[in-house]
Amino acid sequence: MKRLLPLIGLVTLLIGAWSSVMLVDSDEVAVVYRFGAVSRTAAAGLSLRLPAPIERDERVHVTEVRRVEPGARILLTGDTNLVAVDLVAQYTVSDPVAFTSNLTDPEAVIADALRGQTAAQVSRMEVDVLLTTGRGALQQQIKSATQARLDALGAGVALDAVELHALEPPDAVVAAFNDVSSARGDRDTMILAAQSYASRHIPDVRGEAAQLSEQARADAADLLATARSDVARFEALKETWSANPESLRQTLLQEAAQAVSAEVRFARPGDDVILE
Repeated sequence: MKRLLPLIGLVTLLIGAWSSVMLVDSDEVAVVYRFGAVSRTAAAGLSLRLPAPIERDERVHVTEVRRVEPGARILLTGDTNLVAVDLVAQYTVSDPVAFTSNLTDPEAVIADALRGQTAAQVSRMEVDVLLTTGRGALQQQIKSATQARLDALGAGVALDAVELHALEPPDAVVAAFNDVSSARGDRDTMILAAQSYASRHIPDVRGEAAQLSEQARADAADLLATARSDVARFEALKETWSANPESLRQTLLQEAAQAVSAEVRFARPGDDVILE
């Protein structure tokens, strides 16, 4: 028995020495705990630690791209419509100490943060934007907002990407949504048709209006000239009347008689006399 004691001691020493050796892979970082508290980190390669239970280590894959799928949900948009949203996020560990110390269930924490920020961002956008041009913007906003939330929690992770697998109306309202989209399409078609009609006919109408305006100006000029001529003739008659009223009266009577005789057309006996 006494001979075995040195051998047992040697084996124990070897086992302790072996347990103190850490061989860290190139894609890992070792977080070393001393009596349960974080002591230090060890990068890739060969390093040592005190034997258990004094120290222990936890390996964290820092280059591994991990996935989180929060699950499909129906959310309310900024204009009180409903959309079904399903997304997946990819992340890596940026701070191994925070990742191992602050999170007991990393995927659950990240999934909850994604759900909350997705609902918040969707509630700020209109359904038409979400379903047409806003998909990329929504992904980026969710990523930025969720990263800020995780940083505030000290999660020690970096979101690499957020991808929307589904962004569409819920099945229960697809028919109604299609009716609304069809009505909007008809409205846009009618607006384009009206604009096309206006573009074709407005130049013609403007041309006719310009022509009528020019004709009115010409008629006004003729009337003005006639009025001025009549005024000038009246002024001349006035001067003649002042000089010789009786002569002017006879002249006017003769002119009136000539005018009447020129307008009278005689018919056969028994016909009425027609004045033109």
